[in-house]
Amino acid sequence: MKRHILVVGASAAGTAVVQHLRRLGYDGALTLVGAEHHPPYDRPPLSKRFLAGELRPEQLWLTGAGDLDRLATVHRGRRAVAADLAARTVTLDDGTVLDHTDLVVATGVTPSALPGRPGAAVTLKTLDDARAFAARLTAGRRLVIAGGGFLGTETAWTALALGCEVTLVARAAHPLPALGGHVGALVGERLRAAGATVLTGRAVSAVHARHTGPGEGPVTVELDDGTRLPADTVLSAIGSAPATDWLAGTGLDLTDGVRCDAGGAAAPGVHACGDVASWYLPRHGGRLRLEHRMHAGEQARVVAANLLGDAQVLDSVPFFWTDQGPHKIVVHGVPAPGARFAPHDPDPGRDRFTGVYRKDGRVTAVLAWNAPKDALRLRRELLAGPDPADRVPARR
Repeated sequence: MKRHILVVGASAAGTAVVQHLRRLGYDGALTLVGAEHHPPYDRPPLSKRFLAGELRPEQLWLTGAGDLDRLATVHRGRRAVAADLAARTVTLDDGTVLDHTDLVVATGVTPSALPGRPGAAVTLKTLDDARAFAARLTAGRRLVIAGGGFLGTETAWTALALGCEVTLVARAAHPLPALGGHVGALVGERLRAAGATVLTGRAVSAVHARHTGPGEGPVTVELDDGTRLPADTVLSAIGSAPATDWLAGTGLDLTDGVRCDAGGAAAPGVHACGDVASWYLPRHGGRLRLEHRMHAGEQARVVAANLLGDAQVLDSVPFFWTDQGPHKIVVHGVPAPGARFAPHDPDPGRDRFTGVYRKDGRVTAVLAWNAPKDALRLRRELLAGPDPADRVPARR
């Protein structure tokens, strides 16, 4: 069989693999499978500027009109339902069987559902989800958000700006637990000051609805402490799971996503990248699955290079940011579980500060609140070198 690279998942990562392959000179057969009918698009703005009505769908597209079709054979609106690595085939939900010599898995994640009646809560994963959800975010509507992570808090800020009554329910002791207590508590304080009700240390046990249409109110949200919250709309933002069901029985290690080496290889002829992939990161010294847009792009670049024999590994410092209403939080590195956060250089007058995460005496990440340039400086000073353990942040 002549070489045929098959990319399953028209996500940011999957699309970037296709683009990088062509830029690197690959001129063989190339196929992309995408579950949606839309062109590939950027997802992070869905909970912010798109939901707020500041962006049109076409402003989210990752490729120009027709560009993707000039790069690859594209199967739109199709999902992979099975794979046979020995036969080197992937079966789609319409029965189509695609042969390949190389497979790239970029199917992302699937949102977790809340307990209770199916359809009583909505999710915010796709462009269609965002369109339907935006229509319900009108002034005075009661929105309950289950989940205090990045999606939940970002959506809370957007809904507040649109005039909604917002209640955020977080299982942890504070929102954004991935960033630790100092930053998470501050985000909770700012949300409350902006008018949101923030309930921490609690979880949704059931969503009760008297309707039949998905996401239509009114509904009652029952918490694990017996509290009952009336709502017009409920958003499930309690997390997600890697979309790997179609890979069951292939022999791949699917522990927390597709397990890969530092170059994205999961098995001979199989690579994975994006939110679905768990990579070994030499700088981190362990395996991580990071659901960050910039990290997905870096993985895609490495996978494309390795498919063409360049033998690269991903050893860059991960980078992400979150817009929390008027506040921008920028993080370089990985705030590892159990890492201790130490704030530095607070500037209350301009509402900004920086900070460093350390675990076992080693710097694992740096963070800046409303000071993105300072985050970049700390990245260079503390994370760029081979051994940042003994270095301390410069005082400015």
